[in-house]
Amino acid sequence: RVTFSWLQMKSAGVSSGRTVVLESYEAENVRILKEAKVPSCGPHEILIRVRACALDDLDMEVRKGDYKSFVSLPLVPGYQLTGIVEELGSGVKRFSEGDEVAAILPLDGRQGGLSTFVTVNHINAVKKPKGISFESAAASLLDGLRAYHLLHYLAHVKQSQFVCLIGGNTALNRIIIQRVGTIKGTKLIVVANAEGDTSLYADCGSHVVRVIDPRCESLMSALMEETGGLGVDAILDLQYHTSTEDANDIESDHKLKENADNKPAKLKHMIEINSERISDRKRSYSMQQPGQSKRSENSFISKGIIIRCLAVHGKWCTNSRHLELRSHESLQLRMRAASLCFLFEHAWLLSPRYQGRYLHILEDIMSSLQQGTLKPMISKVAKVDEMRGIFRQFKAASRTGKIVIVTDEIKGKPLKKQTNL
Repeated sequence: RVTFSWLQMKSAGVSSGRTVVLESYEAENVRILKEAKVPSCGPHEILIRVRACALDDLDMEVRKGDYKSFVSLPLVPGYQLTGIVEELGSGVKRFSEGDEVAAILPLDGRQGGLSTFVTVNHINAVKKPKGISFESAAASLLDGLRAYHLLHYLAHVKQSQFVCLIGGNTALNRIIIQRVGTIKGTKLIVVANAEGDTSLYADCGSHVVRVIDPRCESLMSALMEETGGLGVDAILDLQYHTSTEDANDIESDHKLKENADNKPAKLKHMIEINSERISDRKRSYSMQQPGQSKRSENSFISKGIIIRCLAVHGKWCTNSRHLELRSHESLQLRMRAASLCFLFEHAWLLSPRYQGRYLHILEDIMSSLQQGTLKPMISKVAKVDEMRGIFRQFKAASRTGKIVIVTDEIKGKPLKKQTNL
């Protein structure tokens, strides 16, 4: 076993590391500091030498200024990381120097994973299994937390229930699909991504009973067919909220349906599909991912359609930050005794009240990685020097999986190795 102690690092002259600093809400203003100081370790913190940091849509939202009320510049990006413990605070008993760990950093912190060294409160970190790569563990943290939060704390998915997954990026969808597969008897219906690529879900398991391309078939008809007309027990709505709805959309929807009553079956089917779109280009929900072309506009799923697809006591879980419900939409939810829940995974780090449950989730993610039931999608592994280009091209590069930054380059004299026999 080879270990590096913090005192050895100091004696070797390693007093600085590389850090990526975000100075303004623009991709061009990303600075790479090659001689950043190593942060001091508090009594309840651990100092981690970062080995891998996975980028996420959250990093891009912070960079665009979506969370200005929570974060302040300058800051170091990166909220999910893995590495090796180099120093322990006086009050830390859970870890030892040399432990391999995984951690999620709080949204309002100034330190980030795109740094050689970072201090983390020990209650936000867990041990990483030895057989799991640093890159895979880092790429699973936030999406694993989101999937767990959605399925077990918001939707409360139980055995033999129907779940519908709409929107979301490919990496997150795969994690959710894998997690649903661990709930016995649960049937998952996936709405294809904005470009209608159903092949992405071809080998996801027998629990995926149907993949729907909303451009080619009626979403509501397909869901009612699969559930025997009862509706789905939970809808995981991960679409991007884009613009406010027109007041005339509902009236247009009713007119389309009235005109469909006396039409031939095939034409009626097409009218039904069009009515679900409800001039969807104006609707407030879009499956369009950042960086995708406008040709995906016809795959929008409206709030009204989502509500009408819910079963009695169904749960609608969304990550939208700007959701607005009209009176008739609230009435439809009420008549179903349905629930509306919001996904914000960083709520787990805002209060210590549920810290035990939070650590259980992170440990379960690590255990699932070790057992092979959780397999993250990684599209690119890059170095810190490539950060400027990655920030500019993130939307396209992250479409097929996670981007992981390897940040274990230590500047200074070579570390002295100590072999423990």
